[in-house]
Amino acid sequence: MLTDRSVSRSRPTRRAAGVGFLRRCSVSGAAVLLVLVGVPTPASGAPSGEVPRCVAASDGVQVGGSPGGSFGFLSDEDLGRELDIAKNAGMFSVRIDIDWSVVEPQPGRRDWSSTDRVVDAIVARGMCPYAIVTYAPAWARVATARDQPYARPASPDAFGAFAALAAERYRDRIVLWEVWNEPNITTYFTPLPDPTVYALMLRATYRAIKKVQPEALVLAGGMAPAVNNGTNISPTAFLSSLYTLGANRYFDAFNVHPYTWPFLPNDLSTAPWNTAMAMWSMHDVMSAEGDGGKQIWITEMGAPTGTNANAMSEEGQAESIGIMLNALLGNSWLGPAYVYSMRDSGSDESDTEQNFGMVRRDFSPKPALAEITEFTAEHSG
Repeated sequence: MLTDRSVSRSRPTRRAAGVGFLRRCSVSGAAVLLVLVGVPTPASGAPSGEVPRCVAASDGVQVGGSPGGSFGFLSDEDLGRELDIAKNAGMFSVRIDIDWSVVEPQPGRRDWSSTDRVVDAIVARGMCPYAIVTYAPAWARVATARDQPYARPASPDAFGAFAALAAERYRDRIVLWEVWNEPNITTYFTPLPDPTVYALMLRATYRAIKKVQPEALVLAGGMAPAVNNGTNISPTAFLSSLYTLGANRYFDAFNVHPYTWPFLPNDLSTAPWNTAMAMWSMHDVMSAEGDGGKQIWITEMGAPTGTNANAMSEEGQAESIGIMLNALLGNSWLGPAYVYSMRDSGSDESDTEQNFGMVRRDFSPKPALAEITEFTAEHSG
């Protein structure tokens, strides 16, 4: 048993909404045992079923944009243009990285200027920054993977201390926080995903942020699409492990990245691995643990266009996004949905990673932009 004082080592129509989603999908939970006990959970200003001011600004469902890690490196002009497109599409929020490795590449030497610029630009347009506290600098990574850019931090408490600095700096501008990105896959939690280690990070970060900003909403790190294969852990299994560990006390909402491309989210042939369909199973896990009032946010969703064999047509991209947005209707346990991404990150049509945008690299719109704008006009208050 790990006590509280312990420190870790290491094809329906576009408007057919979620009708095609499977209700249940059985995935085994992890067998890790950790009890996070000893000190009461800090009082939260955003208990189950409630949200802070940035989210409560609308009576309808909410849509945001998730532009990716390169967003902070755009020119002022391009940054402004992307944000204006998002604002005009009815997006209430933009999900951004607060990257520890960028802010503090050397111990004690911090430069917040890149993040300041992005946060200020979002706030100036009346939108809500949604901040992912993530990615450790080389000096703070676990020793066995120090050369890997997305290796987990060596110390959960040190990571939490950085989160506290971020919360203090942006306490009047950011109330939406996410702890790490896609910790259920090796790519973003090198050397291997580990719910126990992540639970300690979650606890340290949740407490650090809430101490500075009790009204904040703190979300568990967005889960990537994955199956249990010894290298990655499915979102449902990872969530189940967090409950086994008692870590559910340290997040106000769960969140997931239900990509299904090149298939549509409601394609029943993909049920064995479809993360969009598995959201219903995740909600069942939470409800069984008495957390049915907590929402599941969709903090990345979308599909790439282009010429790659795994890309979708621009019409297919719009349809896929439309299906996911419509799944929000009538399912109050689903929180806001963030579209990845706002603009193509490059012009190589053969590279899926460069072609997720709702607009092309030259800012010309894809059909997805109209799909999103139409949805928010009808359903976002």
